[in-house]
Amino acid sequence: MEKLIIDHNLKLAMDPEDILSSSLLTLYDYQPVTLSSAGSIFSFTSTAPDQTITKVTLRTPDTQAANWSLHASSVWAASRFLADHLHLLELSKHTSQCSPGKRVKLLELGAAAGLPGILIAARNPQVSVTVSDYPDADLIRTLAENVAENGVSANCRATPYAWGSRPSDLFLPDGEKFDMVIAADTLWNPEFHGIFVESLKLTLERTPQSRIHLFAGLHTGRYTIQSFLVRPFAFLS
Repeated sequence: MEKLIIDHNLKLAMDPEDILSSSLLTLYDYQPVTLSSAGSIFSFTSTAPDQTITKVTLRTPDTQAANWSLHASSVWAASRFLADHLHLLELSKHTSQCSPGKRVKLLELGAAAGLPGILIAARNPQVSVTVSDYPDADLIRTLAENVAENGVSANCRATPYAWGSRPSDLFLPDGEKFDMVIAADTLWNPEFHGIFVESLKLTLERTPQSRIHLFAGLHTGRYTIQSFLVRPFAFLS
């Protein structure tokens, strides 16, 4: 009888969409592009090359109804890939080239829950991190709470930013642009490519060491990524 009660409760707790979603990998070798839903808790554990373990716990933000089309209410697979491969950013090279008393300035665009940016801040206290996303009050509040709850407020801050707009609020008091800009899964909608490129242009410092690192999923097709890559990037030369 006890077993029947447990099974009954389990069935009541599982939504049909959840059952289907959890079965897709088995049935069709489907690889999910999102790893959480709005309001859920997402935990990520990272092991650095020196075997230091860092755990980041995030609440997935929700947006106001008018901004649902942003699809910011998830942790995307591309952001986890970036978090798993922070060595590709070569942050140690950037910090070693920094002048005494200065920090490397890093900006994450389209941060959503802030997984890569917050993890970078946790593992690299010498890096000044700004995590940004669209100025939706609910989204930014959750992003700011994630920064605070992971104990990285000393070198990480959450700031609203609409792509293509003047980025003055993103900059620290010294007014300097960023040495590095990162973004995960921000290329899925070709309608945003123009203002996204403009944002890169407005926020990146023009030095030989400055870098942009973009990580993109293919869930809206390879052509969408290609259409971004063929855009003119003369401003980077």
